[in-house]
Amino acid sequence: MKQISESEMIVMKIIWGAGERITSNYVMDHLPEEVSWKMTTITTFLSRLAAKEMITIVDRMGRTNFYIPTLTEEEYSLHTTLNTMKGSSLTSIKNLIASLYETNDISKKNIAALKEWLQQDGYDSDHK
Repeated sequence: MKQISESEMIVMKIIWGAGERITSNYVMDHLPEEVSWKMTTITTFLSRLAAKEMITIVDRMGRTNFYIPTLTEEEYSLHTTLNTMKGSSLTSIKNLIASLYETNDISKKNIAALKEWLQQDGYDSDHK
């Protein structure tokens, strides 16, 4: 899976947030206020996202395409995180969390919530 640009991510967030098939007009109507793209820009991004297999066309009515995402935002986030870890010295989850903690990108509260979640899912300190 290819990485997507920041602009493509804006479009993907709109698509993920829709919860249903969307059109280019839907994207145009749901752009953040600070983004002022023309319709040709939106259709270009939709074409790129389709080429990257992030979205697929599920229906056509005349010249209007209807799109759905091919994966969830969580699946994309996980894939991106794993690729980042593979390309860095963060080769384990432990190293990732330690690095986030050291750079103040994760709080003690987040770590406690993670620990609680692991315990709820049946993981304990003896589980490796």
